[in-house]
Amino acid sequence: MKNQIPGTLNVPASGIPTVGESVNALTEQVNNLQRRYYRALAPNCEVKTEADHWYFRAIVWACAGMVFPPLVVVTALCVYKAKKCQKGGAK
Repeated sequence: MKNQIPGTLNVPASGIPTVGESVNALTEQVNNLQRRYYRALAPNCEVKTEADHWYFRAIVWACAGMVFPPLVVVTALCVYKAKKCQKGGAK
């Protein structure tokens, strides 16, 4: 009498990508999209003037103000300085 092994046998399926390959391909596509998006976005996001520096600081202090509310005063000061720089005030 022959000994039979219960279960199914693994048969390699050629031409069908494995899960790992499809995940790697998807990751590569996402990385390419992100690279193109940020490359196109970069020229618009440069901090060029003194007013831009003050507005950037205002954004940072506004985020910190969410944790510690008195920092909203510092945010207002940064916005004031940014507007003053835009009008040609002292740097």
